[in-house]
Amino acid sequence: MIDTALKKSFDQRFSLVRTLDKTRLIPESAQASLTLMDAEKGSFFTCFSDTYYVKGKNRYQEMSEDFATRKDYFITELTCLCLETGLVGHFEWEVDDELEISITLEQTSFKYIKDEEGKAVDEDDLEQIAEDKDAIVYAGQKFWYEDDWAALYQRNGREEKVYMYEFENEEGSLALTIEEWTGSGRDEYRLYLSKSVVPDQITIMSKGAPGDELL
Repeated sequence: MIDTALKKSFDQRFSLVRTLDKTRLIPESAQASLTLMDAEKGSFFTCFSDTYYVKGKNRYQEMSEDFATRKDYFITELTCLCLETGLVGHFEWEVDDELEISITLEQTSFKYIKDEEGKAVDEDDLEQIAEDKDAIVYAGQKFWYEDDWAALYQRNGREEKVYMYEFENEEGSLALTIEEWTGSGRDEYRLYLSKSVVPDQITIMSKGAPGDELL
């Protein structure tokens, strides 16, 4: 007998495939001119031979360090369901001279983060690490300090404050991001490992549903 959760996941994915409106399919001749920037909620796209459905579209807006002033820099986050595996993942894109895309591979915790000497790292060490531009070690790999900045996370008309600490491996192919969320009255930390994606590896198959664009 098929597992109940597995059946529910399969039924959900099959139902989504059936919602694919032929009138919103992108002709192959036009697909090359589109990037992930054109994906909206309800879009379908392929990446790494997998097919994704965009469940949600949110974004981070850069702020001054005291969160008083908005800046004209955004990172767009797409929450996506992989139709082959049933797993939910996140793609992010930003334009910094050129289009940069990443996919979140996993969420981790301070339990698995060390400094270069093998000592434990926690939230109390972040400011000093950023000031000294030090490296941290995760899963046996060294990640160098890249940047830290304040942002507002914009979702469904609501905004939450988050402070980002960004680290990259030597090749620049993997990133480790530590997010400090303060909107709940207490600090909450979320750590993510992500991988760079070449924009040409993504093919937009269909447009999103009308009215689903991010406002």
